[in-house]
Amino acid sequence: MFICIAILLVVGAFVYAENKKEQVAYVAKDVVSADGTIVSPQEVDTDEDGSKDWEEILFGTNPNDPKSKPSATKAPVTSDVTTNATEKLEPIDIVSRDFFARYLELRQLGASKDKDSQEELAKTVAGNIVLSEPAKYVISEIQVKPDSGNAGVIKYGEEVSAIFKKYAINSRNEAVIAKESLEKEDTDILKEIDPSIKSYKNIINALIKVSVPQSMSLMHLDLVNAMNGSLFVAQSFRDSGANPVEGVQALSYYQVVEKNLYDAVTAIRSYFKYLGIYENIF
Repeated sequence: MFICIAILLVVGAFVYAENKKEQVAYVAKDVVSADGTIVSPQEVDTDEDGSKDWEEILFGTNPNDPKSKPSATKAPVTSDVTTNATEKLEPIDIVSRDFFARYLELRQLGASKDKDSQEELAKTVAGNIVLSEPAKYVISEIQVKPDSGNAGVIKYGEEVSAIFKKYAINSRNEAVIAKESLEKEDTDILKEIDPSIKSYKNIINALIKVSVPQSMSLMHLDLVNAMNGSLFVAQSFRDSGANPVEGVQALSYYQVVEKNLYDAVTAIRSYFKYLGIYENIF
């Protein structure tokens, strides 16, 4: 999983860097000052406005234009490459800028090709990402009815079983599809996730319409939320081609979601067995 996260971060960061190829080439070179001293690009401030050239380039301002110097009425540009008072950044922009700035630091130290340094860089940047979370259904959003003995539980089990038989599909694991897409650099491969997304949506929509015996309401709610978590992960993997942060998000919740679904299904089956009606349903 960590390897996949590192791949996603690196791909995302250098997609961003590729869009600024000429500027990147500019800041990646050492600069010779008027007195012949070699100055690291990390320290160069051509227009002397308090912001290093590489910071201005990553922020989209002009490193040669002193007019871009912050005025007394404007928030000053700081060395924090994850923020900008005049620009609203998407998560991938924040991650990419943070990653690239740290990469430049490693490059100046001669450690950019060191495996341990690269892994530590990916881990550090990953820890700074603010991730979304799967939405949670609440008990008021499902159809709960008074218990009516084993007959009601059997009917419930048959309805749930029918939903999965109708809408569940056999497909490749979404994480495997996303990994293949990254390795082959082909975002069209991610389209293979679309049927799974549709399947999850159909199952969730059907589950929240089922009449659930009161005694099984919490177990059913766990099942609905587990399926919604699966939808969240699948959708995040699907969007990872355009935004690698979505892929990191998917990887972060993948194992949790898988466990939640296993636990939800196991709890329902165990309850059926406890009542002695398992064979009536499965």
